[in-house]
Amino acid sequence: MSAARLETPRGCTVGVIQVPDGILFFKNRDLASQYLTNRTMVWQSTHDHHVLKGANLKTGALQGIAIGVNRYGVCVANTHLCSTPDVTYDLLCEELVRQARSREDIPAVVEGFMAENTVQGGKILVASPAWTLLIEVLGDEFRIQDFEGNFVMTNDFSLISHEPDRAEVHRQSSRIRHEVAWGMIETVSSTGALKGMLRSHLPKKGPYSICNHGLDGFGTESSHIIEVRSGYVAWAHLAGFPCENDYQTVRLFEIDG
Repeated sequence: MSAARLETPRGCTVGVIQVPDGILFFKNRDLASQYLTNRTMVWQSTHDHHVLKGANLKTGALQGIAIGVNRYGVCVANTHLCSTPDVTYDLLCEELVRQARSREDIPAVVEGFMAENTVQGGKILVASPAWTLLIEVLGDEFRIQDFEGNFVMTNDFSLISHEPDRAEVHRQSSRIRHEVAWGMIETVSSTGALKGMLRSHLPKKGPYSICNHGLDGFGTESSHIIEVRSGYVAWAHLAGFPCENDYQTVRLFEIDG
């Protein structure tokens, strides 16, 4: 496993909420100042999937995906933990969106990718209305675990035993955003309520809030909600801070209810 940890983690708050007719899958994407300045969101859409391109936080290149969904209702998103010279976990996310039709497909996709690559440290959430999986990767190590019900993650490993080398502000931001989100998601049962959570400034506006107004230009670059409902998939998104902008919704796929 690669030992070098070359960059402090950036943020992101990612999760899934169960609703009576499907799921709400979400991501606040938190990035450094150069990405906020560019406001670059690069989309790829085909007959089978719709994705937001990822950014390799070691090289700055657009690679893989940051969040995406396919026509089978499988949603994928990630959060960052460690930048290393290895390949970005965004590429694994891309393979999951392209190949996974059911929960049973996930282990083979992950094992095949990890057999050929060493990977930067990250957490990957994969979910559909029927199941949720957490995947953690670092170097040549990976872990997969099933979860039931609502789930949220930020920027700490829970399956892999490793503490990223990072500034205290990033450590505290991850912990506090995670606590606040877990405290809120049990009462979220609609897209409107979820938008309110993603705009939250608890405990106060700044680097520790879900709508992240961080230090040195770091903060929430964009916000995304994927609805996988009985019969369709839709994606609501905005660029910039969620508290300052409105979501635009696109209906993507019709699926079997």
